[in-house]
Amino acid sequence: MSTARQQLEAQRAEAERLRQRVAELEAQAAAEPPSVSEKEGPGQSLEQLEALVETKDQEIQTLKSQTGGPRDALDATVFSAGQMVSELAVADLETRNAELEHQLRATERSLEEARAERERARAEVGRAAQLLDVRL
Repeated sequence: MSTARQQLEAQRAEAERLRQRVAELEAQAAAEPPSVSEKEGPGQSLEQLEALVETKDQEIQTLKSQTGGPRDALDATVFSAGQMVSELAVADLETRNAELEHQLRATERSLEEARAERERARAEVGRAAQLLDVRL
């Protein structure tokens, strides 16, 4: 049971770290649209977050499989309590995972919107430059 608790604590710490990273990315995306040379950076961060979400999904499946196995060393009461704790941990992780996926999608949308806005601004500047050239 201590292994499951250790995994749960590790996953909670990782979830908190991911929550902070997503908040940083959202703040960064809101503060300044990425320049052309920065296109690779945010994409890589999003890919890393997606990989972490996938890893957490796998850990959830591992915990689910552990909750259903036989526990000969434990009596029925301890097993039942441990199973409930594990099920709550799994539910908590699934909820957090869904939240992280939602935040990831929102960050991706924000990034795409910022890129589109930057392109619209560039197009407007280009049109203005053409108008000035025509008038001169």
